[in-house]
Amino acid sequence: MLPLLFAAALLGSGPASAAPEAPEARSSLVIRGDGFVRSPVNAIQPERPKLRIRQNEVAIENQDAGTIYTIDVEVGTPPQSVTLILDTGSPDTWVNPSCEFVSSSRDCDSFRRYDHTKSRSINATRYVDHLLYGSGNATVQYVRETVKIGSATITNQIIGVGLETHNIPLGIVGLSPPLNGENQYPYILDTMKAQGVIKSRAFSLDLRGVDSPDGALIFGGIDTGKYIGDLQKLPMLPIERTPRGADRYYVSMTGVGLTYPDGSATRSQQIDVSVFLDSGGTLSRLPTAIFQAFAASFEGAEYDSRSGLVFVPCDVVGLQGSVDFYFGGKVIRVPFSDFIWQVQGFCVLGVLPDDDEAVLGDTFLRAAYVVFDQDNRNLHIAQAANCGTNLVAIGSGVDAVPSQKGACTATSGHPAATAAGGLDVTGTRSSPTAIFTGEGPTGIGVGPGPVATRISGTGSLAAPTATASSRSGAGKGVGIGFGAAVAVAVANVLAWMI
Repeated sequence: MLPLLFAAALLGSGPASAAPEAPEARSSLVIRGDGFVRSPVNAIQPERPKLRIRQNEVAIENQDAGTIYTIDVEVGTPPQSVTLILDTGSPDTWVNPSCEFVSSSRDCDSFRRYDHTKSRSINATRYVDHLLYGSGNATVQYVRETVKIGSATITNQIIGVGLETHNIPLGIVGLSPPLNGENQYPYILDTMKAQGVIKSRAFSLDLRGVDSPDGALIFGGIDTGKYIGDLQKLPMLPIERTPRGADRYYVSMTGVGLTYPDGSATRSQQIDVSVFLDSGGTLSRLPTAIFQAFAASFEGAEYDSRSGLVFVPCDVVGLQGSVDFYFGGKVIRVPFSDFIWQVQGFCVLGVLPDDDEAVLGDTFLRAAYVVFDQDNRNLHIAQAANCGTNLVAIGSGVDAVPSQKGACTATSGHPAATAAGGLDVTGTRSSPTAIFTGEGPTGIGVGPGPVATRISGTGSLAAPTATASSRSGAGKGVGIGFGAAVAVAVANVLAWMI
């Protein structure tokens, strides 16, 4: 655990006055007429593949064959570069995980950390949150800081600084809507729009396949050179229709299927499954019947009852087949090489069973080009590809996202699936496939997953307040397992920030 983040002079009587900012910190925002963030590719560690320079995007690094996706941002004055997990399943942005409680502290320690004592633009607050994710948790203290994403600088952004964290190897940049439908404070997208960096709270995401480790996150813009055909508009489900009553990037999935190496294809009957798109999850999570149908479709697959994973023969990875997902008239085909997770010599089917909250994680997003439009509560989706770069700004209003057809074309035709119902996802099987009896991979993580619960408070960990209440979202909480209790306060404790 870190020492107390701020001295009594900062915490004793409310938000502190920051030291005068340097002239460069007071300079105007880097805003262009095209209205989207422009950035060079970030530097990466030597052992990773070298990325091509792509000027108009924030680079995303694919780590450990797709375990987590990250972007580099700069925090403070003078700017300090930090690497953050890109998470469309949570709204909060925070830095500085504890490397003491992660599966690989060596990897965690290799990333740069933000040092609050070296920033002239920091303005500390007395407010603390404990954030529970699908996997892991973080206790953070909020500060106002200058944050630079690509070539865009935003000031007085509220971010968390980690006091104690568990099972999360990096900080997080959260891009989801507020879970309960109401902002607790202005998040990254809110501030970017308010300060004129982008015209709408919208961004496009292109994770790319495992063989092309660089992807792109474009705030306020799309790249028509990175998808095929039309962007299909999918309305986000209203909060009252989501499985756990949380406001997330939920849409309706209407079918699943498979395209086999011999060119044949099959699909399920018409279904209506609420799924949300989560870049913070390595694997996808789907209802048990769908999980078992996928597992039974791969010859030689074995189910590990201890981990819930399905192992498939690794020679499947090189075959020309795909796992297919239907959204009305749009189908997204995920190649086997992107859907199967290769880890520690095992090949893992990129899906887990979950009957409570269905999630399409990185094993789906690697094959999809997605535009997340928070202002209009729509997602726009297409098959990802790469045929150059053509950046177009997202405007404002109901038709903010351009309806431009992708510049890419499919390299080969796709077979027509058999009549709906060829892949049975109506009932569960007594056993999804053969049982695995060996020793599987150990010490692996599958991303933080969606944030589940927030517990808010004031003061520092050394002097918590006594009154407890929690603001609960949706998702799967986990046992806290951390040393110090977190102070909690009355509802809307962060309303002063808005």
